[in-house]
Amino acid sequence: MRTVSQIPHRAMRIVIQEWNEKYHVQFTWGPLEQTYRLPVQGSGGLASVEAFARRLMPEVEQMFLTMKTTRTEAWEAGQQDIQNS
Repeated sequence: MRTVSQIPHRAMRIVIQEWNEKYHVQFTWGPLEQTYRLPVQGSGGLASVEAFARRLMPEVEQMFLTMKTTRTEAWEAGQQDIQNS
């Protein structure tokens, strides 16, 4: 897998990699990660994939907030289960 682009962002690490005939658009925020895959052929090239990533940013941020809440709630529930056993 080779990194072909990075998109600056204040809170997330956004990396575009190319591997196995696909672009992998990877968003990372702390311990959380989301990856979107697009075929290289027919994608319109790297500039189109970068534009795609930028369009996704607001929704990805919202999903990360939901993921963080879900992760925290599941962890806390598990800790309570351990204490109650």
